[in-house]
Amino acid sequence: MPIRPADRTVAAARYGSLTVSDRRRITLDIKLDGRCAESETTCSWVGPYILGIVTVLPEPGLALEVNSTFVGHEGVPTCATHLTLGPLGHAPFIATAEHGHTSVDPMIRARECAYEHAQAVLEALKGLGYHVGVDVGDGAFVALERVER
Repeated sequence: MPIRPADRTVAAARYGSLTVSDRRRITLDIKLDGRCAESETTCSWVGPYILGIVTVLPEPGLALEVNSTFVGHEGVPTCATHLTLGPLGHAPFIATAEHGHTSVDPMIRARECAYEHAQAVLEALKGLGYHVGVDVGDGAFVALERVER
């Protein structure tokens, strides 16, 4: 059933004007074996209770993508799913976890979701034999602050 315009207005008033098509950048500086790696991390909400975060490292010979989804609501645990794709020749891998809602919540604790996503990226790269570092600067989570307030 499609969402009626009136329903969108109610949702926007309650949860802000974020829509499914809004993709926001999270600044994560990823280092592989001491050098800066080309990467992009974006996030988007699919309604107020589902946050998706994606990191892509498009380097030739690497071409890795980590997709994390966080689904949570007060009264139930938050479910996190991390799907890793690549590099070429490696089988896709998926990991899941449940967290107490007060610890990881896609609506009011989105920063913790981003930290968990960064950890999933680190683990995927370490599993490929890289010495990995992720620099999370002060402005890294500006895209999430609107929802965290």
